[in-house]
Amino acid sequence: MESKTTITIKTDKKLRDAAKRTAKKLGIPLSTVINAQLAQFVSEGRFEVSLAPRPEKARAWRRMSEEFEKHPERFIVTSAEDFMRDLHR
Repeated sequence: MESKTTITIKTDKKLRDAAKRTAKKLGIPLSTVINAQLAQFVSEGRFEVSLAPRPEKARAWRRMSEEFEKHPERFIVTSAEDFMRDLHR
């Protein structure tokens, strides 16, 4: 018989709740998801992190890029003071 143990981790409550809802939609307990991820981590000796931006961040980046293309003069920084002032707008 397998010996079981408990792992205690700290995570954001909203993330935990969203993960529970997603697992429930799939009809599996969250612990099954976490155990599968741990087993994959052990067997492969690695884990992957997606560097793809969230859709809202990608849209914001496109808008900023378009603005830069239209008005590059607005993005010229002439001093650290100007940069810091603009940063806090």
